[in-house]
Amino acid sequence: MIFSRLVVPLLSMWFFGNLYEQVVWNPQLLADPRPGSLVGVFAAGSPVYYYLPWGPLGVVLAVVTRAPWPALGCLAVSIAMKILLITQVNPVFRDPAVSREVVHDHAVLWAFGNGVVVIAVGAAILLVQRAARRGATPGGRPSAAPARPS
Repeated sequence: MIFSRLVVPLLSMWFFGNLYEQVVWNPQLLADPRPGSLVGVFAAGSPVYYYLPWGPLGVVLAVVTRAPWPALGCLAVSIAMKILLITQVNPVFRDPAVSREVVHDHAVLWAFGNGVVVIAVGAAILLVQRAARRGATPGGRPSAAPARPS
């Protein structure tokens, strides 16, 4: 099915977006924690373009194409962590009224949480690829070996 071939590229886009945040954006914020420095949600350079529509579409296709349960578990962890980060930590970065110390502390939280996301999405990609190489059936169970002709 063509949709199953799109899962890894779409999840990879999400993975590399998070990896970019982890190795470029967050260290800059840790080095110079300026309140209100995060760009607007839909402004040029916004991280939202890493997730919409690629991340959610990759997750939906992973579910629809019945990716292995461990891969879906990794994706569930990454989604839950991203929701927490975006709703609880992200608003602090856009608030010009908070102190530099608060921004720095939230950047540390973001680094650890986003690190979990990077690892979980990376693991999901590897698990999906491993299942595809092994010819797994829907749900992640290995398919039976074909019968040999007598």
